[in-house]
Amino acid sequence: MADIIESNPSIPTRLVIVAGTYDGVLAGWDTVEHVREQDKNDIELKLLRRNDGRYLKLSFAMSAHEGSVRCLDIASAGASPSNGSGEASKKVKKRQRNQDDGSDAPPEPGALLSGGFDETINVFNLQKHCQAGELKTPNDLGSPLCCSFAPPCSSSSGPPTHALIGTTSGKIVLYKKRDWSVQHVLAGHDEGGVQCLAVHPTGKMALTGGRDGKVCLWDLMKGRLAFVYKIPSRSKIRKETVNDIVWCDDGTRYAFCYGSKITARDVASGEDLLDVEMPSRVNQIAFIGGPEGMFLAAGCDDGGLPVLEVGQLEEEDDANTRRAIMAIEPVDKVVAGDDRLKCIRSVEGGSGFLVVTANSGGIVSLMDLEGAARMMLSGPDESNEESDRNDSESEDASSGSDVDSNEEVEVAVEILDSVRLGSGARITNISVWSFGENEMVEDIGEEDEEEEDDDAEEEEEEEGDEPPAQTIDKGKKFKKSPSQRSNDNTLELDAAAVEKARKLVGQAKKKQRKQKKKKAA
Repeated sequence: MADIIESNPSIPTRLVIVAGTYDGVLAGWDTVEHVREQDKNDIELKLLRRNDGRYLKLSFAMSAHEGSVRCLDIASAGASPSNGSGEASKKVKKRQRNQDDGSDAPPEPGALLSGGFDETINVFNLQKHCQAGELKTPNDLGSPLCCSFAPPCSSSSGPPTHALIGTTSGKIVLYKKRDWSVQHVLAGHDEGGVQCLAVHPTGKMALTGGRDGKVCLWDLMKGRLAFVYKIPSRSKIRKETVNDIVWCDDGTRYAFCYGSKITARDVASGEDLLDVEMPSRVNQIAFIGGPEGMFLAAGCDDGGLPVLEVGQLEEEDDANTRRAIMAIEPVDKVVAGDDRLKCIRSVEGGSGFLVVTANSGGIVSLMDLEGAARMMLSGPDESNEESDRNDSESEDASSGSDVDSNEEVEVAVEILDSVRLGSGARITNISVWSFGENEMVEDIGEEDEEEEDDDAEEEEEEEGDEPPAQTIDKGKKFKKSPSQRSNDNTLELDAAAVEKARKLVGQAKKKQRKQKKKKAA
């Protein structure tokens, strides 16, 4: 597994995962380890060497609340997670100057916001792994149910300046992050409570969903309610509860789930891009995708993980286009139990198809859903042609080597790493922070520098027809995967594989031309 991770450019450079439990415990995993030097207060970050085949490592675990952890969110560093002390402000300004100068200063996770059943809101510093402050929700507003920084951590608008807290009273508290003073108390939901909220990537507006069946759009610049959508209730007694609501990366689409239904809409037109009902209750949803298309991944009560395409279909493709695939099949039980997918969150900075999931059994997994997306993009007809072609090739190659028969086994989901939060721990929610632009994760240390020097010397000795290696901004070369290395240091290409790749490229170009024609019309 270590070889796969080292050679896979889809994994972000750094990934931080924090999970909360019913017991009030917070646990965090990181792809770097914190090393405190002797006689110094500075903490040095070193990338995990992963020689044990693991990518995530438990970085901290602590008791944060006297009741269950209701909500979590992580902010990028840039603004001080404390009350704005002078020392912290100097460090922030120094970090910003380094980033402006173009020096090697990658983003880091800053503040962690957690709300609990005990009506407290705790602020933690993820750089020092210590508590930076504690707040109490205003009087008569109840305990927090959801929270988010504004702008969110996935936004390129800079460090967050505000924080939003949705409470059981149905009101939303808008805090100034600089000194954690209350700027607005927004009222729009009934007393059932604000179940979920999502801040737009620009940080100028937010969506909330409540237990009253309302989806509210808020203007954060003016601090007022802009739009309300009431979900039609299928029961006269009980209203629908919005379980989760999310924005896509560019803020042009949003999606929400209630009961067993998932709805995705276009912001500009207001049209439904997706409106489907799943076999069981949908707990959370997450946008994934890239230039090929946009998709929604959902975590369901029955343990299933469906992936659904988000977008309008062309009329000629309505009958034959596959719009959904079950990446993980539901559990064949009456009650899923520990296999129930409680949480799912998308990962920024990787291939665009990475998600982090958490089930009721306390298992947190990093998954790649690119295979499921490619299965949908290929279409049923192309899948049948490829399966027939693979069958014929397998029959022809039955008397040959075993390497060709095991070539390119397409799977809908690939689990890159999994960790477990103790025995008997029940996870309530998770929050994810990541950084990386398809960069390769490399180890830091003297041994690695020696290995890179050796590789550089070998590459200087090799001259001839070998193509130049790809490089990243820092000038470092990508390492080849073991499957690309041979004894004579040459790259061997199979004729059948090249022909198959050409066909896939042709199919992708046809799909792009159709999309361009549709946009032009």
